[in-house]
Amino acid sequence: MHIHRTIRDHFTFRVLLQGMSHPGRVFPLPGLPGEGSAAVELLGCLMDNEVGFAVIGDRDMEREIARHTDSRPVSLEDADFIIAQHGTTMGRLAHFRRGSLEYPDTGATVLYLVEALSEAAGVVLSGPGIDGTASLRISGLDPGELQLLRELNSEFPLGVDAIFLDQSGNIACIPRSSRIGVN
Repeated sequence: MHIHRTIRDHFTFRVLLQGMSHPGRVFPLPGLPGEGSAAVELLGCLMDNEVGFAVIGDRDMEREIARHTDSRPVSLEDADFIIAQHGTTMGRLAHFRRGSLEYPDTGATVLYLVEALSEAAGVVLSGPGIDGTASLRISGLDPGELQLLRELNSEFPLGVDAIFLDQSGNIACIPRSSRIGVN
């Protein structure tokens, strides 16, 4: 069913673009039938054989992503995409690629797998795509990750884009252009 996968990838990519364009807003991924987990389906529309990825703490997921996307596992320092299970990079976020002034788009994207997302009191975001401020509650995220993300993204346009995927198949994004307020 290649056509179904193409349609699903298209809808998934559109939802991801909405998430990146509206930081802090929660969007449900399309519910089209898939052969893998929501994380693998999401990465399937982003990754190909040109990019490298790293999974923190799950060799089975690493094999599944490699098979589904044709991407190759690489070190954290070289990865275009990093998948952080259980809402934590275990303090390794500072080692991710942040891009360069000539090519800021070469910074890494981290996919945090978390318990739940809601547009409720929590992280306060501001910046492009946000009217004033936005609030995002991320259940299951290591609290230290937001401080690391704030520090890593303090020299815009350098930084790391963050995508959060919850257990219900919802996503929210904090692109490197967003400012993370103090809670």
